[in-house]
Amino acid sequence: MAVGVAINQILNGGTWNLMWLIISLTAAMTAESINVWIGRQDNSLDQQSIGPPAGPGNTAGHSTDNGSVHISQERPIPRQLPRQARHFTDREVERSKLDDLRRSTADLVVVSGLGGVGKTALAVHWGHQNKDHFPDGQFYANLHGYAPGTSIAVEDVLDNFLRALGLAPERIPRDPDAMAAAFRSEISGRRMLIILDNVRTATQVRPILPSSGNCMVLVTSRSRLKPLIAQDGAELIVLKPLTESDALALLQAVADRDNSLHHDSMTILARQCGFLPLTLRIIAEYIRGQDGEFIEDLIGEPRDQKQRLTFPTGYQESMSVPENVFSRAYDFLAPDAARMFRLTGLLKGADFSVEAAAAVAGVGVMEARQLLSLLMNENLLEKASADRYQFHDLVKAYAIERLNAEESAVSRKAAAHRVLSFYLRTADNVDHVIAPQRRHVLAAPSRWAKTFDNPQSALSWCEAERLNLIAAIDQSVLLGFEEIGWKLPIALTYFFILNSHPVNRHRTALVAVDAARRAGDRYAEAWGETCVGGAELALGRAPDALGRFQRALSVCMEINDTQGQAINLGNVANTLVQLERYEEALDHANESLRLFRSLHDQRSESIELRLIGSIHRGLGDNDEASRLYHAAVNAAHGVDLQSEGDALQELGELARSQKKFPAAVTWFQKSIDVRRRIDDKLGLATSLLGLGSAFRALDDTHMAYAALSESLTMYELLGNAKASEVREILDNITGQP
Repeated sequence: MAVGVAINQILNGGTWNLMWLIISLTAAMTAESINVWIGRQDNSLDQQSIGPPAGPGNTAGHSTDNGSVHISQERPIPRQLPRQARHFTDREVERSKLDDLRRSTADLVVVSGLGGVGKTALAVHWGHQNKDHFPDGQFYANLHGYAPGTSIAVEDVLDNFLRALGLAPERIPRDPDAMAAAFRSEISGRRMLIILDNVRTATQVRPILPSSGNCMVLVTSRSRLKPLIAQDGAELIVLKPLTESDALALLQAVADRDNSLHHDSMTILARQCGFLPLTLRIIAEYIRGQDGEFIEDLIGEPRDQKQRLTFPTGYQESMSVPENVFSRAYDFLAPDAARMFRLTGLLKGADFSVEAAAAVAGVGVMEARQLLSLLMNENLLEKASADRYQFHDLVKAYAIERLNAEESAVSRKAAAHRVLSFYLRTADNVDHVIAPQRRHVLAAPSRWAKTFDNPQSALSWCEAERLNLIAAIDQSVLLGFEEIGWKLPIALTYFFILNSHPVNRHRTALVAVDAARRAGDRYAEAWGETCVGGAELALGRAPDALGRFQRALSVCMEINDTQGQAINLGNVANTLVQLERYEEALDHANESLRLFRSLHDQRSESIELRLIGSIHRGLGDNDEASRLYHAAVNAAHGVDLQSEGDALQELGELARSQKKFPAAVTWFQKSIDVRRRIDDKLGLATSLLGLGSAFRALDDTHMAYAALSESLTMYELLGNAKASEVREILDNITGQP
C-alpha cells in the first residue's frame, strides 16, 4: 500500500484505527511526547460529570425488533438555571411583559437596570416559572461583565453549552466562530431558554444567538445594549428599583419582622436603601433579631455622616447605592470575618471554593467555612454550589475597596501568594494522580493542598476551578511570581488534554514560556516550549508544533537535559509523521529510543518502540512492525500495564490488517485482559471494537455483537465520538442474540 494511502486511511479512522490512535491521538494528547503517555488515561474519564452536567436524558436505550438491532440515544436536556431567590417580590408588570414576549415571536430580550436592582433574580425566577414552555432545556451563563477581572470569554460559555448538549469534547471545535456555528446547529429546531447574565457588551451575546426563533434568549445588563436592539431586534425591559410598598415587603420578609411593627422606621430604612433588592437584603440581615430602638438609632444617624459608595473606575452607577448599607453590614462583622471578606476580594474567578478562601486568609478549611457562613448570613456572599461561593459584583467591588484601604501592599501580596501556591500545589497533586509516570513540576505531592483518591475526583476539581486556575496563571505573572507562572500551566497540561480544552492549553502554555524566560530558567523554558508544541499539534498546526519541539530540543541540548532531549526527539518524530516525512521521523524516533534506553526508562522505551513500529507499518514493513510491537510488549511487561495493553492492541490491529483474524482475536483478548486489570475504559472500548471487528470477519456474529455492544457502552460512558461509528456497525449486524 502506498504511504499516502496508508496514512489517509489512518487519519480517517479506517482499518488501521489503532495506528491512528498511537500516531495521531498520542500527538494530540501529550504535552511532552508520546513518551509521557498517561499511565491510566481513562480512569480519569469514568464519569460524564467531567464538564458541565448534561442533565436528565443522558442515557442510551437498546432494543431488538424482528432480529434487527435498533439503538437510540435520548438527547440531553440541559437544566442549568440557578436556585431562585428567596422572598422574590412582585415584578408583576415585568413578568407579564416577559410572558407576552414569550407568546409572541420575540426571541431576544434585554433586561436592563442598575446593579443590585434584581435583574438576575427576575430572569431566574421567570425562567423557573416558565421552564415547561422550554421543554428542550434551559441554559444559564453568568458572563460577569461588570465584575473586576472576572469576565467570562464567549468561547468558554459555548464550550459549557455544547458539553451540556452531550457533545463529546473531541467533537467541540476549537475556533470560536466554529463553536458558535456548532451551537446553532445543535439547538436548531429545539425550544430552549438561554439566560445570559451580567452582559457588558453586545459582542458577548451575538455568537450565542440561535439562528431560528424557536429559542428565547434573555440577557441581563446594566447597559441597555442598544446595538442588540437596533441591529438584532431585541426587546427591552428596563427594571427600576422596587416600589416603596414592595421594598418594605421584601425588607420585612427577609428580616422576619411583623409588618405592623415599626412600620414608619422600616419605611425610612427601605428608602435609605434606594429600594434596591440587593441592599434591602443586606440591611434586613443586619436588623434581623434587633429591637425597635436599634432600628430607630440606625435611621436616626445624622445625614451628613452618610457617605455614598465609591466604585473602582468603570463601575460608577447612574444612581449611587447608599454606602452605609454595605459599610454597616461590614462593620457588624467580627474582625476575622471582616478580614475574610476583604481578602476574598483578591480571588479573581467568578466563584471560589472554601479551600481557596482558607488559603487566601491563611486559616484552616473548617474555620474558613465558618467565616464564609457568617458572610452569607449578612448577605455579603452568595452560595454558588456545595462549598463554592460568589460575590455580587457590587459587593465584590466593595470588598476590593476595603482590601486596598485596610491591607498593606505586603499583606495583599502575601495573601495572593498563599492562594496561588495553593492552586499550584493542588494542580500538581491532580497531575500526580492522572499522570503518575510523567515529569512533574513539584517533586512530590503536597500535604498543604487538596488531595485526591482517584482521577475522577481530581479532574472534577480541575473542571470546577478551570477558569479560576487560568485567572490564577495570569495573576501570577502580573504579580511577578514567575515560578508559579510557568509551573501552574504545565501542571494543568494533562487536565486540559483529558477534558479537551485545547485553547486553554495553548494560551496558558504560552504564558509558561514567557514566565520562564523572564525568570531566566532555561529548563522551564524548554519544558514550556514542549507544552506549546503539544498544544499546537492538538490544534492541527503541525508545522508550528515542529518549530516549537525543535526549539525545545535545542535548549535541552544546550543545558544537557537528556530526558528532555529524548522527549522532544520523540515529539519531532511524531510531528514529522503527521507531515508525511517518514524517513526523518524514523531517524528521530530511533535516537529518542537510544536515549530512553540510556536512562533505563522502560516505559518510555516501550512507547517509543510502538511509534517506530507504527512508522514501519506505514512504510509497508509489517515484519519489522511486528518485531517492534513484540519488543514493546516485553519492555512494558511488569513496568507499565497501560503500555503493555497498547502494544498488544497494536499486534491485534496488525494481524487484522493482514487478515490473520484468529491471531487478531488472541491479541485483542490479551489486550482486553490487561485493560480490565487497570480499569482502562478508553483502551477497553478500543480493544473491544477491534475484537468485535475480528469476530465479524470470522462470521461469528454472536461474539461480534457482544464485544461491540460492550465497546459502545464504554464509548458512550466516556462521551466519545467513536460511539456513533460502533452504533452504525451494530445496526448493520444481523443474527445477533
